[in-house]
Amino acid sequence: MTYQKEVKELTLQVVNSPFDEKQTDILNQVLPTLTDAQKNWLAGYLAASQTATQSAPSTEASPKKLKTRTATILYGSETGNCQAIAERISKQIEDLDRTVTISSMDDYKPKKLKEAEDVFIITATHGEGDPPDNAIQFHEFLHSRKAPKLDQVQFSVLSLGDESYEHFCQTGKDFDKRLEELGAKRIYPRVDCDVDYEELTEEWTTGILDYLKKESRISEKEENIKSTPAEQSIYSKSNPFTAEVLDNILLSGKGSNKETRHIEISLDGSHLQYEPGDCLAICPKNDPSLVQEIMEKLDWNPEQTIPINKQGGNSFDPGSTHLNF
Repeated sequence: MTYQKEVKELTLQVVNSPFDEKQTDILNQVLPTLTDAQKNWLAGYLAASQTATQSAPSTEASPKKLKTRTATILYGSETGNCQAIAERISKQIEDLDRTVTISSMDDYKPKKLKEAEDVFIITATHGEGDPPDNAIQFHEFLHSRKAPKLDQVQFSVLSLGDESYEHFCQTGKDFDKRLEELGAKRIYPRVDCDVDYEELTEEWTTGILDYLKKESRISEKEENIKSTPAEQSIYSKSNPFTAEVLDNILLSGKGSNKETRHIEISLDGSHLQYEPGDCLAICPKNDPSLVQEIMEKLDWNPEQTIPINKQGGNSFDPGSTHLNF
């Protein structure tokens, strides 16, 4: 009886309802045709819908989690001391709500260093200033022409050694100097430890943790500032980038009638981006002596400029080493 009464009241008030004229006509046509069972169901449905709307949980967005810089801890160790220090510091940095990657240097892909943000090097020195066995490959890469620019990287170095040796903590000094040369920013001074390393290690750990805490507070203040878009490359087909060849290795076997080479090219500073499958066009420079010989044979004037398109935007200089055949 209660549901029927509610539906009857709805029928009587429909003319003065908030519905528009078309909706009112539809209601007036439908309601008189309903059975008692249908009216009861409709009244219950409307009541249930209203209750669900009132009790629905708030859809207000939860606070956005602050994005923090990642930390990468790399260790080079002979006796395991550096690894133990790295594992302990890793847990302390994770407690600051940071994402941490910890790895021995020989397990770390050196080219990933360019993608790292906060890097902490913990290394021993072996023999006469040499890196530990598990740090040799990483040390060689970092000091080679293949090492990338690290302008976006922050770092600090903890070095373990023995003052009785002439080249005390040399590997740590090497890493510290080289990272700075590659453009990385030192966030805490390098600490060189003797055989009794615990106290100085604690000092270094406190220093980097204090910096990371301060960095987090600054990030919280700046979280509403929009990040700048990735820098666009100014280089194109008409304005090519001058790249450096890092490696040129002949892959073809002796006696092969083909010459297949593995070539690595540095695009540092170009801001060029590509994905596997993209095509990279290369405009090589020719041997100047070969260009000179061809010009003499063909009796070309090296000072003459030849337009190569209708707009005249590009030109060909016979005296240039960019002569291609």
